[in-house]
Amino acid sequence: MLNYRLIFLICILSLTGCLKEKKTVDVTTIQVKDLAREVQIPKQVMVEIEDKLMAEVATSFSPQYILVPLQIQFTSISENVLAEPIIRYELPKGGGDIDLKNVVTGDGSFFMNFPKEQFESLPEIQHLYFISNSPLRTIDDENFGMGCGKFVDIKKSFTSLQKEDFLKLNTTDLRYLPVIAGRYLLVFRQGNQINLTQLTITDSRYTQELCVGDF
Repeated sequence: MLNYRLIFLICILSLTGCLKEKKTVDVTTIQVKDLAREVQIPKQVMVEIEDKLMAEVATSFSPQYILVPLQIQFTSISENVLAEPIIRYELPKGGGDIDLKNVVTGDGSFFMNFPKEQFESLPEIQHLYFISNSPLRTIDDENFGMGCGKFVDIKKSFTSLQKEDFLKLNTTDLRYLPVIAGRYLLVFRQGNQINLTQLTITDSRYTQELCVGDF
């Protein structure tokens, strides 16, 4: 009988442990009121967008550009690496700028992502351009970044970049900086309607590690 009671007690304790609520972490939301600087699209990118549009719709149509807002989130992995455990920026129509001096305040690892809910009402994404604002850096025989002014369409990674735990970054030797410093241009299109937004990420503490001039 004692053995049965012991087994029953273990089962109850195990069940109680399973039913404990997981600790939730509040999201610190920062609403940026300042309007984004003029959306400047590199000429080569602009030509690519409009060439594809003209090839698919009647030549009598002209593109209609609509600026949309943007959200970006930073999530701590290491304790105290960020100013808050989870920081979400809500940028106005057209996007805006984020200075990482207000975000990355400690040492360790963190994630960056574009929360997926914001894209549910938008057309299909056509392009996600990243324009680097950091020289190519080699740290411990590993290359980080692309180089000043280099740009690439990372549309294939768009779905992954919406996941909270996909893009992992680290502060050691400023590894995060050449990876994410630069401008992100998001282009969504349906017919001749083109929705645009952008994000510029910099860190004013380490301007010597970034490219000189506009990009």
